[in-house]
Amino acid sequence: MSKIAIVSDSHGSIENIALFEKRLKGVDALWHLGDHAEDAEPLAARLNCGYVSVRGNCDPFSDAPLTHTVNWHGKRFLLLHGHTVSGRLHLLYAAKEANADAVLFGHSHVPSEETVEGVLMLNPGSLSRPRTSKGPSVALLKLTDDDMSFEILFSESR
Repeated sequence: MSKIAIVSDSHGSIENIALFEKRLKGVDALWHLGDHAEDAEPLAARLNCGYVSVRGNCDPFSDAPLTHTVNWHGKRFLLLHGHTVSGRLHLLYAAKEANADAVLFGHSHVPSEETVEGVLMLNPGSLSRPRTSKGPSVALLKLTDDDMSFEILFSESR
């Protein structure tokens, strides 16, 4: 089994990762979905794993790409921040164009998930500036060759 931590909208404030470290122990990778894409490197170092990041609307000088496609355990993931698409339908179109099984996005600071036409659309929320009463959040994706599951994790302090 492979485990991936998915974070977004850290905005230069990575301290809240401490709220999730116990539940993210042993992850194989961290995928950062933008707004301070450069936070991916220290977050991954803290979790002792590799990382991929994409650029968000608050990353004007970042070298990270706007989108990135990752193939992992036989599944295809489209990573983007979300500021370049307007709504659920455009996210679905982007995923279909990329032949992706899932589109992972941020931008709204609100965790959400739904499956539309067989495509998982997952937003992990915000690590540093949540717009929900549940507090900071990240997502944990679990993959085997036969299955894909995920969980949105909320801070342990709430």
